[in-house]
Amino acid sequence: MPTLFEEFKEEMPSNTVLFENACNSVLSNSSSVTIKASFSDFVETIHDKVYEDYKAAEQFVGDRLLSAQHNRTPNFAELDAFFMSIAQSRKSRAGKVFEWILEELLNKRLGYPMDGQVNIDGAKPDFVLPSKDYFDNNPIDCMLLTAKRTLRERWRQVVTEANKTYSYFLATIDP
Repeated sequence: MPTLFEEFKEEMPSNTVLFENACNSVLSNSSSVTIKASFSDFVETIHDKVYEDYKAAEQFVGDRLLSAQHNRTPNFAELDAFFMSIAQSRKSRAGKVFEWILEELLNKRLGYPMDGQVNIDGAKPDFVLPSKDYFDNNPIDCMLLTAKRTLRERWRQVVTEANKTYSYFLATIDP
């Protein structure tokens, strides 16, 4: 018999679906000029829309699963594991969505060339612009971009990655 969390995962919409729906909703007819002029607003609006849609789906699926437990009552340990798993998966989903938002806006909507998740001298920034190949030959002309939704636990990673080029940028939603 699958655990509550396994059932929950099966029924939840994927990150991709939530992200695509949010982009379609928020960016529907936005021009590159509009996106450039309000870039930060678009990042936050898409991020918030994905989270809002996720929370609505989480509520719906969670309520349905818990009310479907007619013939048995989950014990505390099972509920504790269920809710902890949901919280942990929500955090990893959010980080990935933040990277997708930046890639969607910078690369797909604005046309800036970039490579993602490349290894540069032991560091792994989220994006190198214009490309890893160009960086290998002309690092001084390139830009590294790292996306950290929150900096709380991972600020040391930022310092390590920043030492690889002269043009380093950090994208975050943290104030």
